[in-house]
Amino acid sequence: MRKLLIPVILILVGVFLSSTYVVEEGTRGIVLRFNKIISVSEPGLHFKVPGMDNVKVVDAKIQTINNSSKLDHEQKLITHDNKELIIDYFVQWRVVDFNQYYKAIAGNNNIENLLSTRLNSRLKAEIGKLDIIDILNNTNNSSHNSILVSIKDALNGLAQAVVENKSTGNLANEAEKDSENNEISIRSFGIEVIDIRIKNVRFPQEISKSIYDKMKEEQHSQGVQVVNEIQAETILEVTKILSEAERESQVIRGEGDANAAKLYMDAFGKDIEFFSFIRSLKAYEQSFTGNDIMVISPDSEFFQYMKLKSNK
Repeated sequence: MRKLLIPVILILVGVFLSSTYVVEEGTRGIVLRFNKIISVSEPGLHFKVPGMDNVKVVDAKIQTINNSSKLDHEQKLITHDNKELIIDYFVQWRVVDFNQYYKAIAGNNNIENLLSTRLNSRLKAEIGKLDIIDILNNTNNSSHNSILVSIKDALNGLAQAVVENKSTGNLANEAEKDSENNEISIRSFGIEVIDIRIKNVRFPQEISKSIYDKMKEEQHSQGVQVVNEIQAETILEVTKILSEAERESQVIRGEGDANAAKLYMDAFGKDIEFFSFIRSLKAYEQSFTGNDIMVISPDSEFFQYMKLKSNK
């Protein structure tokens, strides 16, 4: 009896183990019965019908796509004024409809490629509306966000029901056909975009040098203009200062001469004879300089003080 009990127990344990499965945190379990979805399992321990049910695990966490790592070559975007730009960005997305998502990937569709294709198409359309100067002058976050929010809303909001018999086929072809007409939302694949961020905006390598040289030349020209303006303002200011200083010096000099004349008048007014004598000495000093020749009569009043000295 005991020999029969052990095999029975082992069989029961095997049946139990084959009928249970565990869904880890951050994932979901897609339960298939004869390759048809019957339920979606949340994280935890669950049961299934052995031999009939099969469980596929799907990642439920937020996922990130970097366009620079997905593209084999740089993707050039054309602005409204026919200028080429390269924009590096990343997009975060998650699964919101696990049934639809599994149908999409079961049809051999690469969801990340589908999403990148749709997003690039939208980004081309938005960049094509702007001139290069508008993009370069509006590199702040608020300007970028306004464009990216509209792209995100467009990707998430243009929903049209996808016929279920299409879902078992290749949805990539359908998405490519309808992406230009915006007839299929990415929600048709069971996903939604959470966030889009621009990492870098740059020019293609072959034209970046010429643009840099042109910008450098313009900056130099602006710098020379600023220097000339500063020099002109400095010269004008110096001229004003010198003119004001000359005016003040003339005023001070005139006041000084007036004060000196007044002092002379006050001093010499008390003794007219002394004032006449001093004035004659000044005249002698100014007259007898150098080799100048003067012809004056000895009886002239000019020599009156010399005559007094000689008589004495």
